[in-house]
Amino acid sequence: MLALLAVLVARASADPLPTTGDEQDHDDDAASGDDGPSGDGDIAPVDSPRGAPIGFAVPAPSERLVPPIAVDRVVAAAYRAAGIDDDPTSGWRKRTRLAALVPWVTVRDGREAFWRDVDDPTLEYTDIYDVRASWRLDRLVFDPNEIRIEAMNVSRRRERRLVSASVIRTYYEWLALRSAAARTPGRWATRADEVLAELDATTDGWFSQTLANLPRSR
Repeated sequence: MLALLAVLVARASADPLPTTGDEQDHDDDAASGDDGPSGDGDIAPVDSPRGAPIGFAVPAPSERLVPPIAVDRVVAAAYRAAGIDDDPTSGWRKRTRLAALVPWVTVRDGREAFWRDVDDPTLEYTDIYDVRASWRLDRLVFDPNEIRIEAMNVSRRRERRLVSASVIRTYYEWLALRSAAARTPGRWATRADEVLAELDATTDGWFSQTLANLPRSR
């Protein structure tokens, strides 16, 4: 037992293993505060949501700028600019069913000739008018136009998903660029302005107007 305790004490007091060159370099970088190409200890380079690398460093969550406009308002403005903010298909379905109560009216006119066999036989003409009204009550249950209405509704929902996905990606890319431009204006300010112009075009000028009307923080 005493021999085992002596071995354990000898191992505990032994010197640590020598570090390799890579580990030594890493320890030196950590001690000097150098965190790599970004130059900031709490930020790391990210990739653009569009697939191409942005190349700038996104700040830590505690240092990110608060979004000035709620993203749902930006998406709603993009819907209005694209003309897909309202859903007209429900009204179309109602009018399609109610149309069955409106009769089809047909009017015909003509002239009929007949022979009058009298002392002085003559050929007489009579004007004839035919007015008819018909109802398609089966359309109260189903109308073939409902298939086209549903197809347009599916297309509209697909378009809304594409618009919202594009606007959300662009908006958060602008937020990241705006934060990076606040740190290094000369490098990222132009790119931030470009993405801001894309948002402005997508929302038909609403984004820049709303951004300009926001209260300035002191």
